[in-house]
Amino acid sequence: MMKNKGRVVGLDVHPDSFAEAVVEGRDPASAVVSSTSTRVELERLEEWALRHTSTEDTLVLEASGNAFAVGARLRAIGREVEILDSHRAGQVGKVYCANDRVDAVKIARIYLSALSPIVWQPDQKTLERREIFSAYQAVVKESTRAKQQLRSMLNEHCVRLEKGFRLCHPYAIGRLLKVREWTPARRMLLQQLHGSLLAARARRTMLRRHMAQEIVAEEALLRLSRLCGINLITLYGVVAAVGDVRRFTHSKKLVAYLGLNPSVSQSGNFQGSGALKRHGRGALRALLIQSGKKLLEVNNPLQKWGLAVAARRGRNKAAVAVARKLCVALWHVMMGHAIGTLERLDTLQTKLSKFATEIGPAALTAFGYNNRADFVQKKLYVLRSYP
Repeated sequence: MMKNKGRVVGLDVHPDSFAEAVVEGRDPASAVVSSTSTRVELERLEEWALRHTSTEDTLVLEASGNAFAVGARLRAIGREVEILDSHRAGQVGKVYCANDRVDAVKIARIYLSALSPIVWQPDQKTLERREIFSAYQAVVKESTRAKQQLRSMLNEHCVRLEKGFRLCHPYAIGRLLKVREWTPARRMLLQQLHGSLLAARARRTMLRRHMAQEIVAEEALLRLSRLCGINLITLYGVVAAVGDVRRFTHSKKLVAYLGLNPSVSQSGNFQGSGALKRHGRGALRALLIQSGKKLLEVNNPLQKWGLAVAARRGRNKAAVAVARKLCVALWHVMMGHAIGTLERLDTLQTKLSKFATEIGPAALTAFGYNNRADFVQKKLYVLRSYP
């Protein structure tokens, strides 16, 4: 909620500069722009803020690539900072926004009008986790792209690989070069594509290892692995996106944050619900729906309920419904509540064994475990001690 104790300063921030507009007033209609400036060097941010603003002012930014870093710099010098949702702010300003000065004024007026929600500003640990998860998503795309390009080149030259051939194996390039006669230029292309694939796979393995080590090191995170259908990537992605779960006062708010709530259509006497819309965290929504589809196929506490929904509404809608159930369960576990949608003992052992594989033997020894079996037994004892 807006605090009318001082001025509102709109900031339109770019990678190397920013524009500002100081607006005085309690509402958009009576607000007056008292001063503006553009192309101020971002290096002078603190100097400018100390000179032209006070602790009574509210500095407002639109969510962008460096908005959280800029907000942290301003809070470090005692300034109050709010960050607006970029999607909502962009919709309000589509008609007349044409330059940085107008953008800065628009940001201040949108804040006064309360037409755009305030974005939660994550702590440094959550920001770091989001960067790790984003890097993992990027490297997965890079790995898939490199593999498809390599397969495409082989297909162009009528090369068919035998069943079980692993393109990501380090020795695969030697076998590929022998399947037929290649010109020097095409040999170079094959080696480059295969090298890109190996590099992407290596970075992917490194990121997965970091995620697994971080989850195992914190019992609060490891506790989430008790939920059926929650694997390493989904678990880490949820933790990175949610941050402080206490900002969601109800499980329905987390469901809406991840975009798993159906759209609502109401006009006059008509009222109904529709399909999912493209809002919320799309990557996590996709991961949870994938988990929901898998849970419909294996024995688990949600399968019977999910199959009953599938019989009435179809398997796709049932997968979304199961994903929504998982989201609610995640909220309860993160809040410390007791729940019932837990993995069976044998499945949980398999999941912990996969965690141990991701961590690697050297890291297991460094953490004080004798081997994989020792790690699984000790972590299983810890997980089963939770209510």
